Amino acid sequence: MYDFLRKVPLFAEMSEDDLGRLCEMVDEVQLAAGEDLFKEGSKGDRAYVIKEGQVEILKEASGRQVLVSVRSSGDVIGEMALLEDAPRSATVRARTDASLLAIHQEQMEQLLASSASAAQAMLHTVLGRWRATTSALRQSEKMAQLGTFTAGIAHELNNPAAAVKRGADQLQGVIGEFSKAQADLSRFELAAAQQTLLDELVEGARASAAQPFILDAVERSDREYDLESWLDDQGVADAWELAPTLVNLGYDTGKLAAWTDVFPPEALPAVVRWLGATYVVHNLLAEINMGAERISGIVKALKTYSYLDQAPVQQVDIHEGLDNTLLILRAKLKNIKVKREYASDLPKISGYGSELNQVWTNLIDNAADALSGAPNPTITLRTQREGDWIAVVVEDNGPGVPPDIQGRVFDPFFTTKPPGKGTGLGLDISYNIIVNKHRGEIKLFSQPGRTAFQVVLPLNFETATTGPTMISPLIQTSDDHLRQILESVHTVAVVGISSKTDRPAYSVPAYLQAHGYRIIPVNPNLEEILGEKSYPDLLSVPDPVDVVLLFRPGDEVMPFVEQAIQTKAKVVWMQETIVNEAAADVARQAGLDVVMDTCMRATHRRLFGSSPS
Repeated sequence: MYDFLRKVPLFAEMSEDDLGRLCEMVDEVQLAAGEDLFKEGSKGDRAYVIKEGQVEILKEASGRQVLVSVRSSGDVIGEMALLEDAPRSATVRARTDASLLAIHQEQMEQLLASSASAAQAMLHTVLGRWRATTSALRQSEKMAQLGTFTAGIAHELNNPAAAVKRGADQLQGVIGEFSKAQADLSRFELAAAQQTLLDELVEGARASAAQPFILDAVERSDREYDLESWLDDQGVADAWELAPTLVNLGYDTGKLAAWTDVFPPEALPAVVRWLGATYVVHNLLAEINMGAERISGIVKALKTYSYLDQAPVQQVDIHEGLDNTLLILRAKLKNIKVKREYASDLPKISGYGSELNQVWTNLIDNAADALSGAPNPTITLRTQREGDWIAVVVEDNGPGVPPDIQGRVFDPFFTTKPPGKGTGLGLDISYNIIVNKHRGEIKLFSQPGRTAFQVVLPLNFETATTGPTMISPLIQTSDDHLRQILESVHTVAVVGISSKTDRPAYSVPAYLQAHGYRIIPVNPNLEEILGEKSYPDLLSVPDPVDVVLLFRPGDEVMPFVEQAIQTKAKVVWMQETIVNEAAADVARQAGLDVVMDTCMRATHRRLFGSSPS
């Protein structure tokens, strides 16, 4: 043992007596292949010198063990935890049968105190160990990130590729129907005027395939019923199947009736079936083309992610991009209700269109994943304009994002999903596209039952000189939810209530009181108002409060929101013109409903038809 330790650099310069005493104090440890010497996180109370055999140094990284190095005879291990009196930073496992010499903490301290050469050798050992460990972990992390990124890209490409394949498969069957309809129509000797009309019908079908005719559900149902009845009267077979296609083309019974002046009755069924088949063919071709363009766009986005200055700037139609994304994700959204609340005055913006489409794809895809198993799954797409800025909100009614990870959702490669079920280009890249490339802003607001990503963009990012304008409310509360709030609450604490009858801070609570709500005044300058005792703050109110109605300026809202949370209120309602996004986010994180920039009296009147008292 003496001769062996003398060859180890750490002990080479020790005196004969010191080395002799060390030999008397060390313990010999035997390990079988595959056996752990110690585990990461365990107490570091001994260092070891490998006498014979090999051991592996393993480090936990990204949920798996990474092989940092292999140590063999003459190497010292375990000294870092011993010196720092800290838990083990790695696991040591025998690669082969091994024999080691164990040195206790007290012996190591005596060694370093008495031998300058041993201390110097220890310093070099520790530095080398740190460099090797850091390098191995950095490389491992890069590979883990690359794997996550690749899996996400494969998932992102899968949607448009599946759309192309599905469209092509369906087109094969439809071509047969189209050929049969064409053959049936060709049996009639059509005059020049009739052929001209058919040419016009083909152009209309092609245009409608690219941009379907939009109707609300009730009007669409009525028109389909009318068309089905008219076609039945004309002797057209499968009228129930053709009617929806004709509605998509924008036809009604009046337009079809005009055909009877051009085509003979016996030719009309063939014309209708031929037109329906023509539309379906062009519709599938449009879908295939859209999927191919999206695949090209994804590849282009990957390229521009590395070469950001080479992407072309375009005039981007945000609504068109959202609708195209819905088309690509149609199969995934088939069991999800999608609501479009588009602003009619939303202009085109200057931006990188393909990359913005990747943001919409990512957000909508995430929302769809979040709704798996949720009752009445709904995604709401909302747009609005304020000055030189526009906002796009993608909202879902899923379970929400846990508060402890909301701050990490935009971190590079962060995902709660397993590889292969990632988020496409990821929220980190979405953040880069919106914030760094378009000088906009993207935020997450989430609570159980409502999660919203809001994207704020300038009309022209190249000329934008200031930060994003506050666009409110970030999460608009639906009428159904407002009605639910007003029906379920009873006690309203009014912060900033006024004694001046001409002020909303008096007339609004007076209205609510007249309509059955109990009003609790909160104003340190009043003793009583509306027949109720006034309290200096919410914490002084002795009774439970359902709603905290705020009449204070936006910058004074936060303390009252914190008090509302402490008093276990259910709703924070900021009166019209009052907005504080940070306070609203705090309230939502605590599980409270938040209504901003909304008059409670006007809302009650609108939803329940109440007249003022």
